Amino acid sequence: MAAPLRIACFGDSLTEGYGLSPDEALPAVLERRLRDEGLDVVCLNHGVSGDTAGDGVQRLGSVLAEEPQAVVLEFGANDCFLDEPVEVVEAHLRILIERFKTGDIPVLLVGVNAGMNPDSVYRERFEAIFPTLAKRYGVPLFPDILAPYQGDPSLTLMDGLHPNAAGVEAMGRALLPQVLDLARIVTP
Repeated sequence: MAAPLRIACFGDSLTEGYGLSPDEALPAVLERRLRDEGLDVVCLNHGVSGDTAGDGVQRLGSVLAEEPQAVVLEFGANDCFLDEPVEVVEAHLRILIERFKTGDIPVLLVGVNAGMNPDSVYRERFEAIFPTLAKRYGVPLFPDILAPYQGDPSLTLMDGLHPNAAGVEAMGRALLPQVLDLARIVTP
């Protein structure tokens, strides 16, 4: 019997499931939904709250050590919150994408809106990172991980920023078609 497909969900608190139990986190939700679609899959939770794309570069070795066959790459919210220079964020994401591509590991790039940043010029430049990289590297893009729950208090924790379990379910529903496509690249 073949081993399950291994998908690394690699990102920050939105991946990790900040404030939630492990079975409510995005990787667990995606794994359940993919299994419901008939796929034998394990979604590995490589989310760490507070991480920036630069932190992701530092943790890349531990993700690769788990030998994922595909990656859902989700960084940017903390970079934006910390006003990381756009060029630095883009450079870190480039490193991550290039390393996965070098290993023939398909990537779904997950973007994030910069709505919380008060600088409109920064927001515009930051939000352009994701479609630019998706086009440059020929990887699929889920445009905004916050969109499925942002602005609906019934889908957020008390902080109003992080999704609650229902918010994560909304993210999982929205991501599922592209994660299915990603899984089908690896398992015909």
